[in-house]
Amino acid sequence: MEKLPLSIFDDTTCWRDPNAKSIGFFAAGPVSSVDQSLLAELKDMAIQSGENVRLSLHENKDAAFHEMIIVQHRDRFHPPKKHSQKAKSFHVMEGEMAVFSFEDDGKVTNALALDGQNSFIFRAEKNVYHADFPITELVVHHESTLGPFLGDSDSEYPNWAPLLDDQDPLIRYRDELFAEYNMDRA
Repeated sequence: MEKLPLSIFDDTTCWRDPNAKSIGFFAAGPVSSVDQSLLAELKDMAIQSGENVRLSLHENKDAAFHEMIIVQHRDRFHPPKKHSQKAKSFHVMEGEMAVFSFEDDGKVTNALALDGQNSFIFRAEKNVYHADFPITELVVHHESTLGPFLGDSDSEYPNWAPLLDDQDPLIRYRDELFAEYNMDRA
């Protein structure tokens, strides 16, 4: 039996998405596996570039089921959002990440620190506002959701949280949530 490890530097196993908003790769074949060597490549690229790095284990954005390995920096995150057509789950592999769910008016309904050891999976059903914020300088997580990827029409952002373009207010918003729920470990 031949082992075919994935590498973001081997275009026979992964390809880079030139249209991604951050650094993004896709697995090139119908079977994918993730090992420590691949995680090291993703983390090294994230550290060297200062950007978040995503490896999609599905072959393209039109796949019916999406699974991504994401290396995310502490201060590079998205505001709360919801998806009207799909649920989403987060599985922390390394580091710590805070996850929140919210009522439609912005009231927090759940707040959890995922550490990959004691608590490691969080799932938000469709039409539930949620947010994921790295606690540690880097967090590696596995994200799963239904496809296809619909771009900007895939998410609905609330009026009670800062938008992605408002990075400083968004960081302050995150810091206020961290303080209120005792999640700041940095």
